[in-house]
Order: sequence, then C-alpha cells, then structure tokens
Amino acid sequence: MRYLVLFLLICISTTHFAQQTFSFKIVDHATGEPIPGARISIDSLKIGAIADAGGIAVIKAIPMGEHRITIQSIGYDDLQLVMLFPTRQQEPRLIELTANTELDEIIVEGTRSNKSISDSPTRTEVLTDEIDEAASMEPGKVSHLLTHTTGIQVQTTSAGSNGSVIRVQGLNGRYTQLLKDGFPMYGGFSGSLDIMQIPPLDLKQVEFVKGPASTLYGGGAIAGIVNLISKTPATEETLLHINYSTIGARDFNAYVSRNPGKFGFTNLASFHAHLAYDPDGDGFSDLAQVTKFNFNPRLFYTPSKKLEFYFGVNISKDTRVGGDMNRINHEPVSYVDFYLDEQESQRYSSQFKTSFSFTEKSKLTLRNSISLFSRYISIQENLAENTRFKGEQLNTFSELNYMFKSKKHTLVTGANFVTDQFTESPFTTDTARSQWYQTLGGFANHVFDITEKISLESGLRADYVLAGSKQNTSGGQFFLLPRISSLFKVTKGLALRLGGGMGYRMPTIFNEEAEPIAYKNIRPIDFAATKAEQSMGGNFDIKYTTNFGTENLLLSVNQMFFYNVIDNPIFLVQNGTGELAYQNFGKRVHSRGFETQLKFTFWKITWFLGYTFNEAFLETDAYNAWLTLTPQHSIKGDFLFVSENKWRIGLDYEYKSKQWLSTGLSTPALFTSGLVIERTLGNFVLFFNAENYTDVRQTRYQNLISAPNNTPQQTEIWAPLDGRFFNGGVKIKL
Repeated sequence: MRYLVLFLLICISTTHFAQQTFSFKIVDHATGEPIPGARISIDSLKIGAIADAGGIAVIKAIPMGEHRITIQSIGYDDLQLVMLFPTRQQEPRLIELTANTELDEIIVEGTRSNKSISDSPTRTEVLTDEIDEAASMEPGKVSHLLTHTTGIQVQTTSAGSNGSVIRVQGLNGRYTQLLKDGFPMYGGFSGSLDIMQIPPLDLKQVEFVKGPASTLYGGGAIAGIVNLISKTPATEETLLHINYSTIGARDFNAYVSRNPGKFGFTNLASFHAHLAYDPDGDGFSDLAQVTKFNFNPRLFYTPSKKLEFYFGVNISKDTRVGGDMNRINHEPVSYVDFYLDEQESQRYSSQFKTSFSFTEKSKLTLRNSISLFSRYISIQENLAENTRFKGEQLNTFSELNYMFKSKKHTLVTGANFVTDQFTESPFTTDTARSQWYQTLGGFANHVFDITEKISLESGLRADYVLAGSKQNTSGGQFFLLPRISSLFKVTKGLALRLGGGMGYRMPTIFNEEAEPIAYKNIRPIDFAATKAEQSMGGNFDIKYTTNFGTENLLLSVNQMFFYNVIDNPIFLVQNGTGELAYQNFGKRVHSRGFETQLKFTFWKITWFLGYTFNEAFLETDAYNAWLTLTPQHSIKGDFLFVSENKWRIGLDYEYKSKQWLSTGLSTPALFTSGLVIERTLGNFVLFFNAENYTDVRQTRYQNLISAPNNTPQQTEIWAPLDGRFFNGGVKIKL
C-alpha cells in the first residue's frame, strides 16, 4: 500500500511539473512595435491568452508534449508554429506578425500608381462592401451607391427627366470627372444621364479622389474624380438579380464571369422599367416613366505573363417620359393637359487596353475608347410651343503610358489625345451650338517612398486644348497642372496626408442649369471671349485606427480639411432679348470646410458616421453669395450587421441642413432613413428594402408647379421626389 501511494504521488508531481506557464511577445514584423490584443491559442487544448499593451501574452498550464500554436490579430496574417513543452526557454518567445491585405490593402487604380490605399499619399476613399447593399436598394443605377460617401451629393436636375449629377464638396456637378475603369465616361450632352445609366451589379469598387485632380486624367476634375472599377474574371460567377418596387420599378439583371485558361470574359445585361409615379396626386409625375437597357460584354486575353489584352463594349438605350400624367397615358393635348418631357438616348462605346511587361518592374500600356452618344429632348411646355433639342456626341480617348516600379519609386509617364465633338441636329436652320474639343496632353506621376513611414507623390500635366463652334474658336489654350501629396505614418495606427493641385474645365453649353429647359434660347459658347475655369485647392487628412488592444473591436477616425478656389467661374446669364449665354464672372467661387468620418466595428456589427461642414460661395463686391442647393451641414451614416452567408441587415440615415434656392429662399432641414435586409439560403439571396420610410419628399413642403407655365419644369429639386417606397427581390447565384 505504501508503494502504491508513493507511485501516485510521483505521478501527480510529475504531471504538475510537466505543466508549464510560458510567455510570448507579439510584434509587428515591419516596425517591431507590440501588437496589443493579439490572440494566441492552442486550439487542441482550448486554452489561450490575449496580448497586453506591451504585446505580452501568457498561456498557463500547458501540458507536456508537442502542440500547434496559432497567433491571430486583426489586420495581420495568421501564424502557426509547433513547440515542444516543457521548454527551458525563460524569456518570452518573440512572435512577428506580417500585416495582411484584408483591411487596408485595397489597390487604388484611380491615382495611376496602383498602390494600396494605406500606402498611397493621395487621399482616396473606396467603397467595396457597400456595393451589394446599394444594388439591393437601387439595382438600376449607381447614384444611390455614390451617396454613401461623405461630402458627395447626387443632385436631381429636373422633375421631368429625373436626371442627376454628382456634386463633390458643394461644387457644381460639371466639376466632377466620372471614369469607368480609368476610361472617361464623357459628360457633355450625356452628363445628367451618366450615373442614371450605370447599374452597379458588375462593380468591384468605387474610388473617390476629392479636390483638383486634373493632373491625373485631364480637364473636368476641378472637384475631383469618381472612378468605377468593374469586376474582372478572377473567379467564376453567375448572378441573376430580380427586383420589384411599390412605386413601379422592375429590374432584371444577369451577370456572368468566366476564366477558361488564357481567356476570360464578363458580361452584364440589365433591364430596368419604371412606371410614371405621382405620389402627391397633383397630376404631374414626380418620377418619370423609364425603360432602360444595358449590355456590357468584356473579353480578357492573357497569352503570357508579360502580355495582356482587354476589349469591352457597352450598348445602352434609355427612354423616359415625364410630365402631365394624362399626357403620359397618351391623352391628347388640351388647355389643361399639355406638359410633356420626352427623352431618348443611346450609347455605343468600346474600350481597348493592352499591357506589356518588360520586367517585373516596368510596363507599357496602351488604352483607347470610342463613344457615340445620341440624345433627343422634346418638352411641350405650353399649349402652343414644343421645345426640341437633338444631337450626337462623339468622343475618343487614346493614351500610351509607361510605368516603372522599384523598391522606393513608382513612376508613370504618358501622353493622351482626347476628342469631343457634338453635332446638333437641325430642327431649325441655326445649328451654331455644335461644338468640338481636341486635347493633347502629357503627364508624369511619381511616388517616392522615402522611408517606410514617409512617402511623397508629385505629378505634372501639360494640356493643349483647341475648342470651337460654327461661331468661332478658342485659338488654343495651354494648361500646366502641378500636383503634390505626402504621407507620413506617425505610428502603425496614425497617418497624416497633405496634398494639393490645380485643375481646369473648358466652357460648354452642357451644364445642369440648361437641362430642365431643354437648352431653349441658350446661345453657343463664345470661345473667343469665354475663358476656361481654373482651380487651385488642397486638403489635409488625419487618419487614426485602433483595436483598443482587443480582438473584436476596431475604430477608424478620419478627419479631413479642404479648400478649393475656382477662377473665372462660368454662369448662365440672360440678356435683354431673353437669350441665355454662359459667361465668365469676375470673382471667385470658394468651397471650404471639413469632413469627419467614424467607423466602429464590433463583432459582426459596423457603425459608420460621416459629417460634412461646407461653405461654398461666390465672391461679390458687397457680400459672399452662398451657392444654391448646397447644405452647410450634412450627416451620413449606417449600421450594418453581417453574418457571413446568412444575414445582412443595414440601416442608413442622412441629414441635410437648409439649402439656399436661386429665389433667395431657403429650404427646411431634412432627415431620411432606409432599411435593407438580406437573407442567404444556399444559392439564393432574398432582399427587402424599406427606403425613406419616414416619407420625406419635396411635395410635402412645396408644390412642384412653378412659373411661367405652371409646370414642374423649372422647379429646383432639393429633396427626394419619390417619398416612402418598398422594394424586394432575389439574387440567384448559379
């Protein structure tokens, strides 16, 4: 019996001795800084620990034997190692984690350097996860997606056609350049319909570069750039999307992506139909009757690791009818029922791109796009008069650029040639508003990674522009556009950016003020007397990210200050005969303020809040005149719950302070909110959206009918027109 007790005591003491307490120090591989909140675990034993502020994690009671240890932290690649216990090592074992690409390693294409968003000196905002949510809310157009970003306002140009433009930091929609995969979308005659004709189903990400950015892609980017990036055939995908709304919208979309070997292709076919909608019952449509079709096949060919080809085609057709509901329903013209806004447009465009990599560090790229856009506008504005405007816009874009990358340098140089020709159809003998532009440009953009924490980006563009009409020509204008940005990573979580540049925009008759009146009585541009608008601006950005030393929390704070000044601003002026002409104003337009963004993630919940303070005004001799339809205060945000492959629930909200109208009156402040719910069941995703469920709409505050003909034609749009609506549908993944 004594021997048995002795044997048990020996076993117990041996087991106790074999259990070891061991320490680990977890640091960032690049900086050597501790990683608080990192988790280290032995999954087979269900034991582990969390690193403290110094990166120290202590695991207790590790039994004897060989164990696999897993180290994890948000923003870093997981690391696994095998250790034999007990070990004689007394000091904490050093564990180095490498930053991964999950959180911040989004590659930005719009800045040309193709660097990650965390390493780019140019401040860029990117939407990725929001694309699916926005596609469920409005699958027929991309405008709802763009409103997710702080400082961005999608402005409806007229109640008849429901066209829209993008306003960045309070500046007129004509100052924002819209790109698709780096190719200009071409504003001009298609300007107010561009964002209405792009469905978001095939988008991978949306990039925003705010402030003067003409150095990157040429004229038109005084307020900034919006670059829509399409999906590539990296993975095979087949998606059907069906949507139905309570206000008459019907959508059917089909997206397919395949990558058989060296070839790959994607295709998006979408159909959108919308019945005319009159929520206030005044007899006029607040939403136009729309029929829209879009077909966008894209072919990719990679014969070798060095050579790539891409060719895409886009075909779209859009028909919309707004105005008197009886006229929309084909009733004849009468003294009571006469107002009708009819518009038709077609776009045929091609995109070609080929790249050849000489080495891993250098690449030559050739790009070309051709776009033919035709549009017809007919507005029966009174019983006797029908205003019609029709024309074709032919655009070409050709660019050759060379990129060189080394450990510390990224250099992109190139040249491009851009043409824009609008030809007005002769409803009358006067077709002097036909206009053309030819731009030859050269550019260079250089990123210098001075250290791991300091980067400097500089750019220079030289553009020579010829412009004219049947009336006269500009005689040629030369623009030299420098740009500089800097990045300083103070710590792993704190980064500072400072940048500025110049921009320009050539005068044109195609601006949002002319849309509601179908360009009636608008004179052609006097290119001999009208100067290009030119700008100068900059921004300062502070970004801080932390996980509070825990695994399930993440806070991101972004504070940005901006100031833009536009010289020679152009306004629409009426002369004594009633004709309208675009002319330069002798004073400047200013846009200044700041944006604050908070993003907090806990478990499966994300909360986003964005606030914009914006003072946008025109200098005058007596006082500063506030720009119309520009809220000084705005708040955007959303709550999002995501359980992968199960639930996606989002609640978004937006507040706008009062806006000034051209009449000198101000609007009331507005608060809108929406809810979207998605449920994934295998290959099916069911979605339901309650949009603007508080039923905020402009007709609750004022009647859209305005002078001179008691129609909605010249009413400024400053609030939603549709009010409350619900939509739902299904996404089928095959």
